[in-house]
Amino acid sequence: MRPCDNFAAEMIPIRLIISVAIIAAIAVLVWAGMGVLRTSLGEHEVEQQCQQLQSTLCTMVQSGVARDLDECNAAEGTKRMHTFTLPDSLVYLSFGGDPDARNTGVLHPGLTEDGSAIFYKIQGGSKKVIWLPEGSYRFRDGRWSNGAWTLNEEGCSYIIHHGGSIPLEFELVQKNHVVYILVHGNDEIEK
Repeated sequence: MRPCDNFAAEMIPIRLIISVAIIAAIAVLVWAGMGVLRTSLGEHEVEQQCQQLQSTLCTMVQSGVARDLDECNAAEGTKRMHTFTLPDSLVYLSFGGDPDARNTGVLHPGLTEDGSAIFYKIQGGSKKVIWLPEGSYRFRDGRWSNGAWTLNEEGCSYIIHHGGSIPLEFELVQKNHVVYILVHGNDEIEK
């Protein structure tokens, strides 16, 4: 008869604990990797849509006609419609300014570099900025007033703060011989 090996029987629970720990470590690494991948894909998606918008607006700025806001009955300026399909993890997408300059999480619609930039942030990621040629692109928040879109007097940026499908219209306007890109929409951020 063979002698009983008690040491091998005692190692079974230890091997089980080690196996469970290794499986848990692998699961945590996969979960963390998926979070990083999701953030990276969201940032890439927003950047791609902003580049498409930039190319669309480039032709509008170079060959379009600006509506003169100083004249009451001026003809409409050149317009472009762009529909954004943004990820649900979007924190903000801002045209013209950094809405969270102090990184507090509270959005304020100020301007940066005379509105020649697009800022965006995806949950879990860092703030990204696309600098546009200064002087050619001056984004401004539009305000519906007396049956027409006008410049918001506070000189604010336009902020999108949720994902989904969001159609926006951009219009080329001028005030005091300075050309702006007016964003038609209501971003619901207090000015």
